[in-house]
Amino acid sequence: MINELLLDISNKGDISLVLPLLFSPEELNAVNARALVYKELLLGERSQREIAKIHNISIATITRGSNNLKSMSNIEKELLQTLLIRK
Repeated sequence: MINELLLDISNKGDISLVLPLLFSPEELNAVNARALVYKELLLGERSQREIAKIHNISIATITRGSNNLKSMSNIEKELLQTLLIRK
């Protein structure tokens, strides 16, 4: 259901209006932190400890993200790179 809802949003600005209606502030923070962790890990420029310190994210969260990345297919990783690392 959420997939269909998000796909139906044609205006990118509307996404920032809809997400807080669907998720609590804590859930949005958790999703943002996970995306940031994935981005940092995919860039590979910082250690997990540096990421934790710079972004005030727990080592446990970063380790979970790292483990998730290891279990992803190459297609999934490429999709994340495309979405998170804009050059």
